[in-house]
Amino acid sequence: MSRKNRVTFDAGSKEWILGIFSKTVDSEGFIIEKKDKSRVQTPEGIDITLDELSFIKKGSEKFITGDLTSFMKLVNDEI
Repeated sequence: MSRKNRVTFDAGSKEWILGIFSKTVDSEGFIIEKKDKSRVQTPEGIDITLDELSFIKKGSEKFITGDLTSFMKLVNDEI
């Protein structure tokens, strides 16, 4: 992934960025759809919290955590 395809953000801007994608955070810290309040999941089907969010993959709404396994899948274009 080249640098021109990445956007990075700090913890203070995560909620603002989620708003662009019509997402918000519920009382338990999970990312949810504004429209129907359903929880957003990682490509592996796991509910994701705001604290766990590391990437939103370009061209889709794939919300990716910051764990080593997810990083490896992202780098290898498996996500």
